[in-house]
Amino acid sequence: MEFRALRYFVAVYEELSLTGAAKRCFVAQPSISSAIQQLESELDCQLFIRHPKGVTPTRSGTNLYPYAVKVIADVQAIRGLFKEQRPQISLRLALMPFLSGQSISLIIRELLANVSELDLTIVDLNEEADARIISSKLLGENEAFHKLWHDEYVLAMPAGHPFSRMESVSLEMLNGIPFISRQPCDVNDAWKFAVQKNNVSVDIKATVMTEEYALDLVAAGLGISLVPSHSTGLRSDIVTCEFSDLKLERVIGLAYVKDHPLPAQLLTAIDSAKDLIESTFKMESRTEFAAVRKIGNR
Repeated sequence: MEFRALRYFVAVYEELSLTGAAKRCFVAQPSISSAIQQLESELDCQLFIRHPKGVTPTRSGTNLYPYAVKVIADVQAIRGLFKEQRPQISLRLALMPFLSGQSISLIIRELLANVSELDLTIVDLNEEADARIISSKLLGENEAFHKLWHDEYVLAMPAGHPFSRMESVSLEMLNGIPFISRQPCDVNDAWKFAVQKNNVSVDIKATVMTEEYALDLVAAGLGISLVPSHSTGLRSDIVTCEFSDLKLERVIGLAYVKDHPLPAQLLTAIDSAKDLIESTFKMESRTEFAAVRKIGNR
């Protein structure tokens, strides 16, 4: 006796129709009819009386129904039991501070959507983790590094600032300019070296820890600041400008211990997220450039 035949029998019994059972089971009606005939032959009894409006169960069909339902339920329970016992992929993912929230959101979404049985936990950078999303400068000697995106640093200034109408500025032009400093900053050493080399001295008006706080002070008019391009978003009160003689950037990637490689499923999902991040950055760059130039030309 085939399990499929019992499943079709239950569908016919509950729908009181061969056509209805076929639709419910997503099969052709002849398949339903054949299965019922096979059951009737094996059990040597008639299970349904056919008539123009459908079918009516016989006493034998009524007697078979609860047993068929129990068999189907038992088989589903067995399948569910082994599905629940399928081993989970556990991932503790550490994030360095001040990363692009949108990029991290894309990564998490791709992991949860494409890695079955994933048990994902986000932890701080100083906690034990299976993998870390960090700047390449924080990479350990025993870690592999899978690049995800790079952040270019730009000058952020309030709308209406003299630099807002320029596509780029030189370091020399920053001499004596009110400046909002951030500590810590991934490119701080390179920035200090550049200003010292060019004998530039900015006027530090505040030193803050977060990009959000720095941008709020910039928008208030206290000074300009050096920030990753993604952090400005589409803020209408902030204008950005590139350097003509300096390129500062940080590379963000997934780091994990070389001796403990991540499952292929995870890496595939990460690559998918990487493609989404790249396409999102390109689209935002075009949109932001148009918005910034419009504000700067007012």
